[in-house]
Formats: sequence, C-alpha cells, structure tokens
Amino acid sequence: MELSRKINKLRTGEAWESLLAAYYRWRRPLNAVEMVRALEAKGFAQIRSKYANPEDKKGWPKYVDAGHRFALAVKQARSLQLDRRRSLRILDIGSGPGYFLFVCKQLGHSVLGLDLDWPPMYAEMFEMMEMPRCLWRIEPFQPLPDLRGRFDFLTGFAVCFNSHGSDHVWGTKEWEYFLDDLERGVLSESGEIYFELNPEPWGYYTPELYELFLRRGAQVEGKKVSFKSRRLTRNWPNRPR
Repeated sequence: MELSRKINKLRTGEAWESLLAAYYRWRRPLNAVEMVRALEAKGFAQIRSKYANPEDKKGWPKYVDAGHRFALAVKQARSLQLDRRRSLRILDIGSGPGYFLFVCKQLGHSVLGLDLDWPPMYAEMFEMMEMPRCLWRIEPFQPLPDLRGRFDFLTGFAVCFNSHGSDHVWGTKEWEYFLDDLERGVLSESGEIYFELNPEPWGYYTPELYELFLRRGAQVEGKKVSFKSRRLTRNWPNRPR
C-alpha cells in the first residue's frame, strides 16, 4: 500500500513538488518567531497592549496575536510560491495589519497595502513595519486610484468588496467591471491575481458568478479564485473608463 502510494506520488509529480518545497524552505527560511521579535524590537508591545481585547476574539483586535498571524502569512506566501520568485511588485487589497506583506517583504518583494483608514492599529502596524499603504474604499463600478505603476501579483484574503452579509453583494456586472479595471490599470502584462472569498449564505459565489470566473479564465477551488492577467479579457472587449 505504501509502495503504491510512493509510486503514485512519483507519477503525479507530488514527490518532486515536496522536494522543491523543502528546498525553498531551506533556501529562503521564514521564521514567524523571529519576525515577532523584530516587531518587539520596534515597539510592538505598545501596540499590543493598546489594542488587545480578550473579549473580542473575532474582530480586528485578534490581529495583536502576531505569532499566529505571521505563521499563517508564511503559509500563505509559500502556498503561492512567492518564496520561489524574486523582485515582484505585490499589491494586497484589504491588507489589514500587514502581516502577509511583511513576509513578502522579507522575501525581497516590493509591497503595497490597500485598505480603509480604520482601525488605527493598521496604520500604526504599517508605519512600524516601514511599508507603504494606500487608503481607498473599493466601490462598485469605480476604478481603483493611480497606484504609481503596475503590479506582478495582486492578493486579497477574506475578500469582502461586497458588503459581506448584507443584501448588496456584488454580482457579475460589478465583478466584471472590477476585473476589467485591474487589467487596464493595475496588473502588469504577466500579472496574477489570487483571492480568497468570504462565504455568503449560499456559499462563496452564485452559479452566475462562478460561471463568470470560469469564462474569464480563473481557476476556482472553493473560496480560492486565481487569474493570470493574460486570461482576464479572453474573448471579452475592454471597456473605456
């Protein structure tokens, strides 16, 4: 049984991928504990004591748990194979306190966060980590601001452009405009997009939105939706701003 599984791993390439992942973990180490220590040296203890709220385990105060958040961010960066690539420009939409971008920065990437001007903890975190941030509210049928250049990789975790949990969830027209805008003014020619969607009562997307993602060339696995830039407008005309 074990031999059969090993043979199957060789056949599917799983064994090679495991070896490659292990190589990059060795070649480009990312230690969450050391990252926390780096923040502590910059005064993170003051931010933690200022915003910690043991009674609120689901809201934004949970992000003071830097060890857990860095461990998750390292896992996300490696899953996206950002440890195997160099000198990317990365934009994180809904960047929150910036843990993911800080990990990307340790890998040598150029980073930018985009988020609302709330809560104040996020601004303090970005300042402490010495990372740039653009303040912006994403609205339906509104283009993103001028971000001073294009990006090779765009991410969004727990994406919630759509008034999550309300009656104003984005439909296909809103998403279509948004994807067109990203291609026109945000992504580089070979740029990629990776989103993890928030669940709604019916799931992560309606059947219509799922079909739109597929037609636009996305790979869709549960909450995960990823695009290659060159696929975004396949058989779809660009729209003027």
